[in-house]
Amino acid sequence: MSGSPLLPDWLRIGWAVLLAATVVLHTRHAITMSGQRRWWHAGHSIMAAGMMLMYALPRLSHPLPYRVGLVVFIVFAVLLVAATSWFAGREGVVNPLWAASTADVVVMVYMLAPMSVRTSVLTCLFAGYLGCQVAAWALGLWTRIPLLDRSAQVAAETNEAGGGGVPDGGGVPDGGCVLERRVVALTAHSSPTVLASLSLMAGGMAYMLVAM
Repeated sequence: MSGSPLLPDWLRIGWAVLLAATVVLHTRHAITMSGQRRWWHAGHSIMAAGMMLMYALPRLSHPLPYRVGLVVFIVFAVLLVAATSWFAGREGVVNPLWAASTADVVVMVYMLAPMSVRTSVLTCLFAGYLGCQVAAWALGLWTRIPLLDRSAQVAAETNEAGGGGVPDGGGVPDGGCVLERRVVALTAHSSPTVLASLSLMAGGMAYMLVAM
């Protein structure tokens, strides 16, 4: 990868530095936060670290880290599938943030896999997905998904604590059944720095796919 027209050494090092800063940012959040958000930030720290090493260590001259990384991220992907399913069972709905994190790790597995297993179709599909992730984090689109709307969660939690009424947006249909508002523990509401780092990481993954 070193010396590639799409990835000269100065750009490779620049990406590695930016991703190292992303590792520090999300690790700090993982340490200071709790619950699902702690594990969500920890997961992004691991992904950013993997990307940082991929930019810093070219595959041809450092094959061992790629083999080890492939095993690590396959295990990581399996754990994320299990965690996403478990949270969905507890909350009654699949949280798209956990589903997206799983998809991101699948892309990491694809990038770490031997070149012989890759196809141009899959590469284009994954690159397109990551491009959408760049825009979604940069524009704050994740925060606009109703399921991940913090204000809806506050309304539901307030109603539950008060023991009466129906959360805003609820209502009683003709059949007399109260509509249930889904509440998830993990939302996309984060600081602008975190949102920028997630957009940056998705961009780094997309560029790596194209450059490889």
